[in-house]
Amino acid sequence: MRQFNTAGPSVAADHYCVDPLTRFNLDEIISLIDSKRYFVLHAPRQTGKTTCLMALMKYLNKQGRYRVIYANIEAAQTARNDVSHGLRTVCSQVASSLQMHLGDVVTANAWLKIFNDYGHNAALMQLLKIWTQADPAHPTILFLDEIDALIGDTLVSVLRQLRSGYADRPDNFPVTVILCGVRDVRDYRIHTSSGEIITGGSAFNVKAESLRLGNFSQVDVRELFGQHTLETGQQFEEKVFDLLWKDTEGQPWLVNALGQELCFKMAEGKDRTRIIDAELYQQARERLIQSRATHLDQLVDKLQGEMGGEMGEMGTFMQLCVSYETHNCMNVPPTYWPFRKSAYPTISGI
Repeated sequence: MRQFNTAGPSVAADHYCVDPLTRFNLDEIISLIDSKRYFVLHAPRQTGKTTCLMALMKYLNKQGRYRVIYANIEAAQTARNDVSHGLRTVCSQVASSLQMHLGDVVTANAWLKIFNDYGHNAALMQLLKIWTQADPAHPTILFLDEIDALIGDTLVSVLRQLRSGYADRPDNFPVTVILCGVRDVRDYRIHTSSGEIITGGSAFNVKAESLRLGNFSQVDVRELFGQHTLETGQQFEEKVFDLLWKDTEGQPWLVNALGQELCFKMAEGKDRTRIIDAELYQQARERLIQSRATHLDQLVDKLQGEMGGEMGEMGTFMQLCVSYETHNCMNVPPTYWPFRKSAYPTISGI
């Protein structure tokens, strides 16, 4: 039985999911690729970036015009300013992806020799050149996920090797590189081991565009919950969708987390003959807030930082969480919280 996904990439066989290729402007991305552009795709965590990149990779490889790989390089974060350690990890991840996604065993097995022959400040660039040169009739495309997990000199080296190879595309270097992370590369402030601060825009000045992956639309939310109804027969009261949108504004993790709480965690919701109504929904919302789930904490931290205290742009649910976090930590009596009990009667202490 499929469920709502609250951790990791969505898998259609296991999870209710919106078609990932509808989450962004596919025509715009194809146009950037055909124009041989390098660009950034960024969004908060648990928004669906990895799911969308994996779907795009499969779509492009199926078309047969390009050879595309996706590589998650977050493991290189622990290297920090140890460039040799960091680039060794990055090259290893790229090589693993070559074998996993394209079956390119020859290039994948050559990465360590390339690393030893060319050194850490040129190994990634040379690995990508050898991969590209192996079949010039099918240009290469590289998706690097979690790029902003890298730190200091390691990040600078990766960005500069990509920038150095840019002029050699398309016959000798990837025609397109998509950097994916939580932040836009222009917002990077990279602290090197020498104490120098380098901006991402300077280290990677070949970027053509920055695309942001948005939240679910109201149509997406209804489609997601509609899949549950189709597979289980369980119905939702219309008011639930109004509350869900008001609370989440389509934030993908929140939408899925509330769906999972409602339909698979709460005993009442597991009864497929019961219609999910507003009262049950509000109970699920309270349970989720009080659970202090990891991703919920991350969203609260990010929103507090990004909004600078301005909560008008957040969905009601996230406003509640920020308020809960701020005032609970300060031991401020609930009476003085900005959300009155009369407005949210099911939230404990508010």
